[in-house]
Amino acid sequence: MTIEDYEFVLAELQRLVDDAKALMAKFEAAEFDQQLSDEYHTLHELYARAVKAQKRYTHEALDLIESDTSALENFNFN
Repeated sequence: MTIEDYEFVLAELQRLVDDAKALMAKFEAAEFDQQLSDEYHTLHELYARAVKAQKRYTHEALDLIESDTSALENFNFN
């Protein structure tokens, strides 16, 4: 993967994490986390998987930058 590929994947994962967090907050505010516990648990699992993937891709991107310092020139830290 290129550094641009990592940027895209990480941005999409961040959107997924943000959306999952917002939806979990809505579930909790409406007390659906108790009424729809299976769905809430599934949502929490999706959030956890996205965070885990985000961590893995971040480490891979950092490894790429470390092995090829020219990749750092193209990396967007936003």
